[in-house]
Amino acid sequence: MAMKFYQNFLDSIACTPKQHYDSLNQATINKFWDDTDRIYTIKEQTAFPFLNEFTEYEAWLGSVSDNNINMNKSVSDFVQVWFKDNNHKINYKGQFYKLNLDNEHEETYICYDKMNPLSQTANFKIVRCNQLLTWIDSQTGDIRTMPCYIGYDLSSTNNQYGKDGAIPNARLIIYTQANEYTKSIVENQRFMFEHSKCFKVEQVEQYEWEQFSNNEITFIKLYIAYSPLLATDNKELNVCDYYLYDYNIEINETNPIKQVNGFSKKLTTTIYKNDVIVKDLKTIWKTSDENVVTINEDGIMTIVGSVGDTAEIRAYIEGNDDKFASITVNVIEEEKHEVLIRVIPELEKLKLLEEQSQEFVCGVYDNGVKIDKTVTCSPSWTGMNYTLEQTSNGYKITNNNKSTKPLYLTFSADGLTDVIVKITLGGMI
Repeated sequence: MAMKFYQNFLDSIACTPKQHYDSLNQATINKFWDDTDRIYTIKEQTAFPFLNEFTEYEAWLGSVSDNNINMNKSVSDFVQVWFKDNNHKINYKGQFYKLNLDNEHEETYICYDKMNPLSQTANFKIVRCNQLLTWIDSQTGDIRTMPCYIGYDLSSTNNQYGKDGAIPNARLIIYTQANEYTKSIVENQRFMFEHSKCFKVEQVEQYEWEQFSNNEITFIKLYIAYSPLLATDNKELNVCDYYLYDYNIEINETNPIKQVNGFSKKLTTTIYKNDVIVKDLKTIWKTSDENVVTINEDGIMTIVGSVGDTAEIRAYIEGNDDKFASITVNVIEEEKHEVLIRVIPELEKLKLLEEQSQEFVCGVYDNGVKIDKTVTCSPSWTGMNYTLEQTSNGYKITNNNKSTKPLYLTFSADGLTDVIVKITLGGMI
């Protein structure tokens, strides 16, 4: 009986020295919390991994007076944060927070000095994201954006910096969150901010494993330098090198599709980067009305609507919601027989660099079904600049040398409308 009483005492009443001092410390924080005007509502991003979700907490906010990286920026950009609960879950460098200090404008902040698990309080430091990092994804052509802080990093202390004749090592820096997009940032990559001010990345620091993140990187620090505005930059979108990556997508089908209920067909696309066909990008298919036409991830469409119904199918470049092609589907009463020449990829023009080749698969189709009818291909002129050869499924053209004279390939079959493709024979770049 005595043993049971002693165990209950240990489990329910007794505490370790750490637990005792933690409780005293928490009681002190609770008292300050009830007797101050420094309490604000703060939104903390869900982590880790980072999600675009935020949870509201009460927080004690104060200024940061010991930073030495902010000589030419407002010191109010830097904020010290305390949570009331000393056992608040440890956060991460690179984690975003949202504050509304003037009760009117909510702004995004980034953590650059995380909680210390050995600290007696749940406190950390954040800095206001005073710019938006914007760049174009060279793989998809999509425009990426990420809140960031831009400021100065000083290798000497504030006192040394203030002395006459001192020469500090001040460098422009950017703080931003590490994720699947920002981890692709490399040296010499260029960024533009408002008023068409451009910068070039001189050094990327993204090699420090974050504590308690299974060796993941959560915070990126970029050293940057001024860069001139170039003709390939887009000042309206604040995107450098925008015109270096021109992506487009086309659906290889006659528009509109007019067919009966139950008609099914596989749709394909052609994706271009700077007028050159790209083969390793995926197409994302969407329908405007699944009660009229359905389409799966492989591009197989099936008409399920009634006569007179209409819907739109869109094809997107994966990872780029701004680039898409569309085609209209009309449901008709009687099956329509359409016999035509199909050349895949379906395009009106194509640019080939030197030593590049393009194969065209061609045939005659009746309502999408290939029939036994021959298709011929005739070039508009002959010469040593290119090689045109017949394959088992169509024709293949190879650019041997650059030419300023456009080349037209005409695909023909008896009684049907010709398909003409304009070929530009470019140089090495």
